[in-house]
Amino acid sequence: MRTHTIRPAFATGIAAVLLAATPLLASAQEDLRSELKPAERTPDSQVELRNESRWSIEQLFFAPIGSDRWGPNQVSHNSIQPGDTFTLTDIRCDKYDVKIVDEDGNECVVRSVALCGDDKIWHLGDRDLLKCQSRTHQ
Repeated sequence: MRTHTIRPAFATGIAAVLLAATPLLASAQEDLRSELKPAERTPDSQVELRNESRWSIEQLFFAPIGSDRWGPNQVSHNSIQPGDTFTLTDIRCDKYDVKIVDEDGNECVVRSVALCGDDKIWHLGDRDLLKCQSRTHQ
């Protein structure tokens, strides 16, 4: 079993896009962050994806909830083979829509995934993937 650990590009990429679109909010957030002690800051999250399906996962994307502006492929040059575990770290605390693309190009979108501080383990089995794909294409 292979294990991959990736620091996601979206952790800064999505935040940069959102902050660029709202300069006043960015300034207010920066002021708030500078006033918070390290223990009071929102913790980053970690997600471990366990591919228990028979398909490899070729792409994994995050987007702000309700947006069709997907961030970069978090799997990048790797794929998550059946039986593999893939870990993303330093994910900014927030809610995201998540898109998973398997080896056949089938897409699965999971809406409003809350990632905040707690480590999450996602078990992705055949039934989960097929059910999510069918909901995604309705």
